[in-house]
Amino acid sequence: MAASVSPLPGLQGPADDSSLQQWSLTTLPPELFLTICDYLDAKFVICTLSEVCKAFHDLLSDDSTWKIRLSKRWPKKYPPVEVLNDNLFNWKKACIEREEQYRLWFNWRNNMDHMICRNELSASVDVVHLMKEGTLLASGSRDRYLNILDLNKLDMENPDSVKDAMVLSLNNAHRGWIWSMTSHGDTLLTGSWDTYVSFWDLAAGGTVNQRVKCKSAVLCTNFDQGNVVAGSYDKLVYVIDPRAGIVQERRQHKRPVLCMALDDNYILTGSEDNTISVFDKRAGEVYKTITMEKYPMSMSYGLGQLWVGDKCGQIHLYNARHGQFNIVETYDIGHTGKITDIRHSLGSIITCSTDRTIKILEPSCNPGVITTLTEHEGEVAGIDFQNDVLASACSDVSIGIWRPKCDASVS
Repeated sequence: MAASVSPLPGLQGPADDSSLQQWSLTTLPPELFLTICDYLDAKFVICTLSEVCKAFHDLLSDDSTWKIRLSKRWPKKYPPVEVLNDNLFNWKKACIEREEQYRLWFNWRNNMDHMICRNELSASVDVVHLMKEGTLLASGSRDRYLNILDLNKLDMENPDSVKDAMVLSLNNAHRGWIWSMTSHGDTLLTGSWDTYVSFWDLAAGGTVNQRVKCKSAVLCTNFDQGNVVAGSYDKLVYVIDPRAGIVQERRQHKRPVLCMALDDNYILTGSEDNTISVFDKRAGEVYKTITMEKYPMSMSYGLGQLWVGDKCGQIHLYNARHGQFNIVETYDIGHTGKITDIRHSLGSIITCSTDRTIKILEPSCNPGVITTLTEHEGEVAGIDFQNDVLASACSDVSIGIWRPKCDASVS
């Protein structure tokens, strides 16, 4: 006796028993259709297959489909901070990014082009910054050079192509080490041990629009709705108007301000005094002070999460939803030196350390290590990650670059 078949809603089922032998995706029961989708990349299923017809789109639009898929493949709690309202979390995007990041990095030697760039460099590199969807790479080194590479012109198999890819190389961009970078549109901002914050107009060939002098070395910077916030060695947090200069100085710490992150509501600064200060922008005052056992070296803030790397190689997760900033857990991920930088996204957590390694981690509670990059011979001072492109700054007078191969979709 032939089995009963319930085709996908909105599609015509088999006309008679003989047509049961002519299976297609449109005549399969929904459960079997979803089982087949489990063997296909989430990106293909969501971006291509769901657009084939309304029935596919309706079936694949259910968030529970992607929550179940994620939990089957990665059982650890994800996202690591609880989602109270599914409408505020994009489960489809999360599934795409997790699968793409895992696929790229688990077998990165096959899926990524990679270069350790030493050409055109003569001193330790302390900071890198990606712009324009990962197509421009700025770097600052201890010889006071500011270099910008067009990665579209870089042949990853030819180190000599660095010269052709160099769109800007400024000697003595600062009179001290270039220590921090951020950008907004065509404006690149650099902070230096010479106490200056410089605004570079890349659309005008890298001319300096403005230089603002602080009282001490500038260790971290960030754009904030037209202004700039800078943390310095003299324990101060500066608010800078590019047109008017310094408009506010705040003493929120007892020792140098090492790292910073912000959003529309809060400015977070981490210091050698073993604290993270949470400044409420609307109230105009410090909202909360987080005390740590070991001082923070780096932080990554977003998606309701605050990830902090400390001087002893551990990372700390804080629940930042609704202004809580409560500790969730502390993790030992295998670093043996200071965590000099950290980046997190829906698809991964990336850390670098003075132990000469970069780690790609699962973006979950108790994050497992997807891979450890050991290509550098010196301390890794910083990283940046944008549009699947990873860049690193290193004391071995080099910059590391990883980007997906053109055929990386074939694993």
